[in-house]
Amino acid sequence: SYYDKELEVRLSRSYGPGRYDPSYEEQGVDYPIGYVRWTERRNLGAFLDLVAEGRVDLVPLISEVFDFDQAVEVYDRLHDGSLGGIGNVFRYQAPDLPQREVRNPAGTTKRSAVAAGDLVRLGVIGCGNYASTMLLPHLKGRDDVELATVVTRSALSAATAARKFGFSTTATDLDGLLADERIPAVLIATRHESHAALVVRALEAGKAVLVEKPLAVDRAQLDSVAAAVAASGNDRLMVGYNRRFAPMLGALRSNFGPLHHPVVVDYTVNAGRLEPGSWYGDSELQGSRFVGEGGHFVDTVSWWLGADPVEVSATVVGDDPDNLVCRLRYPDGSVATISYLTEGDPGYPKETFTVVGEGRVARMSNFRRAGLYRGGRRNRIRSGLPGGVDKGQRRQLDSFIEAVRRGSPMPIPFESLHRTSEATFSVAAAALSGRGIAIGSAAGN
Repeated sequence: SYYDKELEVRLSRSYGPGRYDPSYEEQGVDYPIGYVRWTERRNLGAFLDLVAEGRVDLVPLISEVFDFDQAVEVYDRLHDGSLGGIGNVFRYQAPDLPQREVRNPAGTTKRSAVAAGDLVRLGVIGCGNYASTMLLPHLKGRDDVELATVVTRSALSAATAARKFGFSTTATDLDGLLADERIPAVLIATRHESHAALVVRALEAGKAVLVEKPLAVDRAQLDSVAAAVAASGNDRLMVGYNRRFAPMLGALRSNFGPLHHPVVVDYTVNAGRLEPGSWYGDSELQGSRFVGEGGHFVDTVSWWLGADPVEVSATVVGDDPDNLVCRLRYPDGSVATISYLTEGDPGYPKETFTVVGEGRVARMSNFRRAGLYRGGRRNRIRSGLPGGVDKGQRRQLDSFIEAVRRGSPMPIPFESLHRTSEATFSVAAAALSGRGIAIGSAAGN
């Protein structure tokens, strides 16, 4: 019929070029007007100009105006058909939000425990794939935790999270969560570039904070977090370095025994290549891949050795700046090599961890198999768990919740979190200079 009648179908496109393009919508990178005349923003500007000039009259489209407080009634009437018209408009009144002050005087550390028997009411900021699959399932239905509020960019994703995990309230605005004194702790699981700013706001609001790695994507962000800790006196901060809480690694470390002499650690990470278009690969906004993920491996080595690194050196292998080998030196003379590799075969285990010293060798393969070689024999290390891979997320959350409940120190001291971030930032500079870079107290900090 279309062909016989020579019909032509034209579809109007909402918004215009730039829609769903993160570099345009989120980073403000505009299209040159000589190549793309009518972008999303220019379309909107032209429409507002037409309204301002009186050339587009919206009044005939507005059937009735309601206060937002009447929203439930309005939707009920729309649902039962008693409210008609073309467009029904809500009028919003800006609420007078209470000003939130820093509750801790400078130079003190606030550690208020939750009252005995009370639930830890937790607020969650961001609910993407990692939070939904690796964190929130461990918090859902717990007797000692109430998932109080989830804040996401869109109301739809917040509603989905509430339905799936049982949050009491949802929001797209952070202010209400931070101002709620009934919520002592927050979990931050947004994209990397937003972590530091959200941590600063949460610390200043007096919250205990668990933020997914990385803590910051550059030194300026890290400095802002350190300044917030110093100014507020609130060091109730933990970063999601879950490997140190993995049952298999914990069992391997216990069996290895105390360290009396320097050891050599080799941590090989078969990271592989990113999917085309992955937000993770936006190094200008999100930081390098090693900044984003390398903190896991630095922290694991530091936990095993019971110390933080004092020097970093690194070499980039080939043309990919993310394909690199870094070397960490520790105060007792121990040396750790972290090989973060993007050119390997995906069938090979992602993480292999080996420690040599004290007359023994410990080896872990991808959190599935571990063994300790000692006295000419190999002892298989079992985590006591059924099959599958456990990288420590549940135990990490347990330790954070327990620290919030008791008002006890966070599981990882802030100094160690700071030093780990420093190490990840130093890798690129060390690779460029070809020399070791001192970090932490060794750098005079």
